[in-house]
Amino acid sequence: MTAGSSSVPAIKAFCVGQAKSGTASLAALLAAKHRAAHEPEREQILAMILRESCGNVSKDFFNDYLIARDQRLNLEYDIAWANQFLIDYLLKLFPNARFIVLVRDPYTWLQSIVGHQASRHMPPDVRAFLDWWFRPNIYPHTRQDQAMKEIGLCSVAAFLNAWNRHISICTQLIPPSRRLILKTHELGRSHQQLADFLEIPLGSFDVKNGHVNRGTGADRIGPLIDHGYVAEMVASICAENTAHYFPNVAGFDDAYKLWEPWSSKEKTFC
Repeated sequence: MTAGSSSVPAIKAFCVGQAKSGTASLAALLAAKHRAAHEPEREQILAMILRESCGNVSKDFFNDYLIARDQRLNLEYDIAWANQFLIDYLLKLFPNARFIVLVRDPYTWLQSIVGHQASRHMPPDVRAFLDWWFRPNIYPHTRQDQAMKEIGLCSVAAFLNAWNRHISICTQLIPPSRRLILKTHELGRSHQQLADFLEIPLGSFDVKNGHVNRGTGADRIGPLIDHGYVAEMVASICAENTAHYFPNVAGFDDAYKLWEPWSSKEKTFC
């Protein structure tokens, strides 16, 4: 977590981007001159989300916890993928706050999150959260994605349904006047739009560090799952949201083209 200090009055905002959608990059843009943090107190908030979902804490208790947490952190910008599960609370508790929704195409998002989980040690708090988040009991593996099961990953359907739920929940719950939807691959050229939304100077962004946490671009899906099967599942599960936000993307090759300004021919994605 990083946080800077700002002498400029700012709109309070929460980023509700999905994991691997550019939250670290957004935090890096803002943290140098503003009170911004990436995944603040992640372990505690994930535990509270699980407790609340199981009925072990009341909504009033959770409200009080979120208010006390906000006062303690004193942030202008709370940037975390876990915020997507708090939207109902945040909308009511902070009626003047705005919301940044980061949306990434389903193909490179799936490639990135699979690569992340397959190649890195998952912190215990995240590992405990995965079953609740991705609902593997509802979306079991099929014959086509058994290789993912063998290395302890959820099914393609589980991942893609989580991608789809995130966008649907954000767009259905957050009023248009309070949200800014940014596509992850366009984040580097959306600085003016973001500055206008937050009502802060464009010069307060740290553009040198504004695209961090980028991966190597290795295609970790290819050895595990056929690209054609992924395309079929995207069409089956994510058709409406994909058509709306990525109308020209019908497969991995189309998705890679979105990132060419960032990656040239290296297929380097965050």
